[in-house]
Amino acid sequence: MKRETKLMHYGRSPQPGPANPPVVRASTILHETVASFRDTNKRREKDDTVLSYGRRGTTTAYALATAVCDLEGGEASFLFPTGIAALAGAISAYSSSGDHVLIVDSIFPATRTYCENQLRKNGVEIDYFPADAIDIEKWVKPNTKAVIVETPGSMTFDIMDLEKFCNNAKKHNLIIIADNTYGSGWYYRPLEFGCDVSVIAGTKYLSGHADVMMGIATLRQEISAPLRQLVHNTGQILAPDEAYACLRGMRTLNLRLERHEQTALAIANWLSKRDEVVEVLHPGLTSHPRSEIWKRDASGCNGMFSVKFKSDFAADDFMDNLKLFSVGTSWGGFESLVMPIEPYKKRKYKPENISLPMIRFQTGLEHQDDLLEDLNRAFSSLKETK
Repeated sequence: MKRETKLMHYGRSPQPGPANPPVVRASTILHETVASFRDTNKRREKDDTVLSYGRRGTTTAYALATAVCDLEGGEASFLFPTGIAALAGAISAYSSSGDHVLIVDSIFPATRTYCENQLRKNGVEIDYFPADAIDIEKWVKPNTKAVIVETPGSMTFDIMDLEKFCNNAKKHNLIIIADNTYGSGWYYRPLEFGCDVSVIAGTKYLSGHADVMMGIATLRQEISAPLRQLVHNTGQILAPDEAYACLRGMRTLNLRLERHEQTALAIANWLSKRDEVVEVLHPGLTSHPRSEIWKRDASGCNGMFSVKFKSDFAADDFMDNLKLFSVGTSWGGFESLVMPIEPYKKRKYKPENISLPMIRFQTGLEHQDDLLEDLNRAFSSLKETK
């Protein structure tokens, strides 16, 4: 069955029945007999979809987890209330006091903050490596247990050759955890390149409507026990209403991403020709130094990219002059966004010109002509005020 068709049928109940799985809200699950109660508690240890207690989710959450697991090409998936919660859970499940963890330097800033503020406090040693590294042998220590990667990297869209990287990392028996929010299982599947765990912030493109907080970690069954235990011990789960909204949003994932990609590429190309612009950071542009790797490994790009402007560019005034692009933190929804960024502030490996003003763009589902007109008007407003 084609993936586009699967998106329409995830969670479908036997007919006659609703097209979407119903929202099931529950804490207590009732049994008529003690035997049934004991049988359920036994089966749930081997089957993550057994309805046993609200802390382990309901059938609505199970439908979403099953859908994303298939989308990612995994064998087990666990839901969390946010994307960073899913990343923190995955990292914590495979590292403990006395261990050493390696992190790609271009990682999502919130992941970096968690590792610096929580992992270090819990006795985990941390080191960073550059995104263009293929062999991390010089950073590996006897106590290294896990590696955290992300491609393209947050804010600056650094691309990793993940297959070569994983082949080398596996020589050291390391657990490889990938943030796959950019590809969201549709354009990119890290498990196919050798990663052990793939994490998606479903807040972004999976739900797609700027109204859901959600994270999910998908992995191979043979290494799932530590994460399963952490999820059950800490009570990590997603509320049924959020699970329903996210699964409903996934029905149009492919169509939305196609539109996001088309619009983002058109605007990125347009911006690259502006005199105010120094560089556009977009994996789909031929100007990106590793665009061929992304083109080889992924089936597309999403709606996000960043732009470096000349040093005298009034970035804040420019963003304030935009009407269709709102200023906002998130991305992956239907709406267009801009946000001022300083991505190199806490990094170890820094390029030249790190002080240039930068803006991250998320192109939504508006017509690209209207967005281009909005951008052009904002540029013109800056010239009028000089």
